[in-house]
Amino acid sequence: MTDSPARPRGRRPGRADTRGTICRAALTLFSTIGYDKVSLRAIAREADVDPALIHHYFSSKSDLFAQTVLDLPLDADRLVSDVLAGPRDQIGQAAVAAFLAAYDGPDGGRERFTAMLRSAVAEEVVQRPMSEFMSKEVFGAIAERLGHVNFKLRGQLAVSLVLGMALSRYILRLPTLTAASDQMIIEELRP
Repeated sequence: MTDSPARPRGRRPGRADTRGTICRAALTLFSTIGYDKVSLRAIAREADVDPALIHHYFSSKSDLFAQTVLDLPLDADRLVSDVLAGPRDQIGQAAVAAFLAAYDGPDGGRERFTAMLRSAVAEEVVQRPMSEFMSKEVFGAIAERLGHVNFKLRGQLAVSLVLGMALSRYILRLPTLTAASDQMIIEELRP
């Protein structure tokens, strides 16, 4: 046993911005060690808060990531459920449409995703969390729920396709891709 006193449970004394502290700790860990290796307990240790407080502010690790790193109200579980709700032969179309809807959303999604894409191209530290999140929580989850044995590979292939399209359309601004409507892109990427 150690002689150090146990950390008090519950709310911190004073007027601390606990949610902000959790977000800053999460952002630090996501950007330094990646999405997959970060646990909610590690974030709680970094923020010096009780792990229960994280669940008070965020429904899951993916919710914390989306609100902290992407700074978007992106519910990965709901997005996956929505994509899988339609006919199986339209899942690819629904997945691309959901990505474009989040990217072009009214909450400034385009600016945040574009900043993340630009950073991901320039800094390895940013590449991992974004691609790991999308691979594991969105596209990998879709492939796993569809029963694919190689769901991790399929998820990462889907991420490479969608992020490659976004990079080409919004960063590199390839003329034909930039001029294409969202519906045209959805139809062409659907398979």
